[in-house]
Amino acid sequence: MSKGRDVKSMNSFLKWGIGVIAMLQLVGCGSNSSTGSGKQINTTPPTVTAAALQGNLTYQDVLELGATIHNLMMTDDARQIWVGTNAGLYSSAGGGTWGSLSTDLEQYAIEGWFVDPDDPKQIFVGGIDGVLHSTDGGKKWTSVNKGLPEPANISSFVGNRQGDEVRLFAFVSGEGIYQSRDGAQSWSLWQPMDQEVFAMDFDPEQDRLYVAAQFSLLYNEEGQWKTEEIPGAQQIYSLAINRRTGTLAVATEKGIYEKIKGEWRLLDARSPEKLIVIASGGEDTKWVGIGESALIYKLEDNRWVKWNE
Repeated sequence: MSKGRDVKSMNSFLKWGIGVIAMLQLVGCGSNSSTGSGKQINTTPPTVTAAALQGNLTYQDVLELGATIHNLMMTDDARQIWVGTNAGLYSSAGGGTWGSLSTDLEQYAIEGWFVDPDDPKQIFVGGIDGVLHSTDGGKKWTSVNKGLPEPANISSFVGNRQGDEVRLFAFVSGEGIYQSRDGAQSWSLWQPMDQEVFAMDFDPEQDRLYVAAQFSLLYNEEGQWKTEEIPGAQQIYSLAINRRTGTLAVATEKGIYEKIKGEWRLLDARSPEKLIVIASGGEDTKWVGIGESALIYKLEDNRWVKWNE
């Protein structure tokens, strides 16, 4: 997510952010995380698809159209940023322009998405209306909600490819986390949860799902939920796992924490403003994030700077 919002849009964004803080969390999945939802996982939005978009919008337009940004992701080549909003999925297209991935998605709130790294034309998106699947890079979409409640009311969505299997997770508010292991052809309740989930990310090295929930940072191991304690932090807004290094990071009221060799440490680099959403970067960018003002920042050379592509 990058800058310039009108008063109405900005107030909506800040109102959302305050709500997140009040509930002690986030992200899409996209998530990675709502601006803090969800955030995104072990996937690479294909550069070819993003580059093919018509850049007929400004970031201001995206903010006005989308009202709320739920999560973001940077492509591995660091050339594009994707953002999920209340009115579709958008990508930067170079030269300060942005484009909509699909006009068909503009009627949907996109809480999270997953692009299959083995087949970049295969994209899954999740939101309050359920899960949609595209096999042609976003031109056509099919509803894939077998086994999900109606309405699904998904507030966090992530995915991961494990060999021949595409594994997807969707948090359904009031019920728990649903899982699909067959490319969203069918869903089943994986883990009931009695608290809200605002962001999820999957660590393939540990085969572990991390969850920023209403009251704590959790991970699931052998069917049991365990709590991660972050020293000095009370509020978790978002979480993400770096696609290249496997490092877990969380956005908190104190700043960005990373988990290195089992220990949590606060990044020395301080962002210009509080970051509400964080996601894995690409190339020389370690992390990207969105601030309370809706500006997008990137962390390079241990320094947070505005992203202005």
